[in-house]
Amino acid sequence: MPTPAPETLSPERTAAAYARHRQAHEARDWDAIAELFAVDGRYCDGFFGWIEGREAIAAFLHRSMAGLEGWSFPISWELVGAGRVVVHWHNQLPGRRPDGSAYAVPGVSMIRYGSDGLIVEQRDLYDRLATVQAIASARTGALGRALAWSWRQVSTRALELSHKLVTLSE
Repeated sequence: MPTPAPETLSPERTAAAYARHRQAHEARDWDAIAELFAVDGRYCDGFFGWIEGREAIAAFLHRSMAGLEGWSFPISWELVGAGRVVVHWHNQLPGRRPDGSAYAVPGVSMIRYGSDGLIVEQRDLYDRLATVQAIASARTGALGRALAWSWRQVSTRALELSHKLVTLSE
């Protein structure tokens, strides 16, 4: 006899669970965010990979957010469904670029909730290279922008070379 599918959190309860997440995030209350995860919940960060378990997630959030007190995380849009949320946001650094735009890197969070309203899994996706470039530019001014430009040039050339090597091996 097949195993019944686990109960799915209703869209209304999912929205309420996510509202608690967003409130804790806006308050920068990393312990409160960790408490929203299941004891065996999983979190995936673009730089650090998978972190497993509520206690490890709490420790990771404290470590990874240290020094980012001036950052903000504006949200562009959210999609809420039964047991699932997708959020488009920006990591926005303090200060402005010479053209007046923000030092910001877009990202997406995909959050899956269990039937108890706790987060079972969250994956944050963002461009790691663009993040490093934005940090370098914001923190070191013209020198950082020059280094970021140089890094883009090297990265582009390396990518072009890897494509040539792949086509040669075919």
